[in-house]
Amino acid sequence: MEEGEKETNQHLQTHTLHTQPQHQREWHQRVFLKLLWLRSPLVGYCICPLLTVIALFVQLALQRLGLGAHTATTGFYLSTVLVAWLWGIGPALLASLLGYIALEGFVVPPNGIFTFNGWSDITLYLPFFIVQLLVVSITWQRERARQEAQTQAQELERVNQILEQVNQTLVHSNQQLERANQLKDIFLSQVSHELKNPVTAIRGQAHLVLRRLTKSQQTAPEMSSLQISLKRIEAQTSRLHTLIDDLLDIGSLRSGKLLVRLAPCDFGSLCREVIEEQRLLLDRWIELELPSSPVILQADGQRLTQVIINLISNAVKYSLENTIVLVTVLQEATHVLFAIHNEGSVIPREHQASLFEPFYRTPQAEYLSIEGRGLGLSVSKEIVERHGGEIWVESSEGKGTTFFVHLPLQCA
Repeated sequence: MEEGEKETNQHLQTHTLHTQPQHQREWHQRVFLKLLWLRSPLVGYCICPLLTVIALFVQLALQRLGLGAHTATTGFYLSTVLVAWLWGIGPALLASLLGYIALEGFVVPPNGIFTFNGWSDITLYLPFFIVQLLVVSITWQRERARQEAQTQAQELERVNQILEQVNQTLVHSNQQLERANQLKDIFLSQVSHELKNPVTAIRGQAHLVLRRLTKSQQTAPEMSSLQISLKRIEAQTSRLHTLIDDLLDIGSLRSGKLLVRLAPCDFGSLCREVIEEQRLLLDRWIELELPSSPVILQADGQRLTQVIINLISNAVKYSLENTIVLVTVLQEATHVLFAIHNEGSVIPREHQASLFEPFYRTPQAEYLSIEGRGLGLSVSKEIVERHGGEIWVESSEGKGTTFFVHLPLQCA
């Protein structure tokens, strides 16, 4: 029971905290609307006669007390200033006119309303009219500035509303794009899984038939052509199998489902094993420069092997036939730098950042019909970044192309 009461009290307190500001905002809005109504010029026109009468009675009372000689126009000044400040230029002009009529008819010794009495009227009314004109002028400027500020505020509010609508549209569009991206990844993952089994079966059957034909040692022409066809089937299914693996890898890496299993790894030995294998497969000389001492880092050796293979195969593929591919490993204080250099065509700067995007291929690769899927570098980038490292490329005329991988010795 006590726990239930505590939860109820906490709920009531939370509700009070959330509703109290709302009630306060509603009260402020009601007060603001009332003040806006009181500040309308119509109210000012109605109150002007009342303020003029009050100023007149105050002035007559001061005259009876013998204090009105030097304050004949003070009350009417204050009335005009108050009306101008609260209700604007129109009511202020009315207050000035009513003040003059009250002065001429009830305060100044009577000579008739709107009659001229020489220098006495000039000395009395000239300062009055000058001050009234100044008040009206200042009021007009203030009213103009207020209207401009109000217009700007309304324009700003309109722009804010438009920006809010655009922002909501962008948020909705981003949600749709994110949903479409997720559906795309799910589709690629499911299709890749569905394709992998039949492709593996076809590849296995072709390899099995090739082995049997090789063992039978039959030299009939039809068997020879069958062997060629089976080798082509095996080569193409191998390419398709690699493509499916790349699609699965990039989908798993982006969704965070692929775990990187970190363990102590001798990066120099790993590079040496991969390069010896690639020399035989690619029939190209690949030179390796390693530090004298072992380079031990915390990493997933299998995934780094995949990165090394991708970079070396690209270096061989896009370099000149008789040039050497140079692989260098440099150990730093907290990182290891892995560089693969080849003497090939220059990659333009505007294409370098896009190399690591999925399915991207340079126009030169498309023009020369170089075999590739545009996934190897993207997968390599994901693996390197999962290890807390970075990968980039530098390419210029006369210096060739170099891919760099910068990996920490200890992953965070």
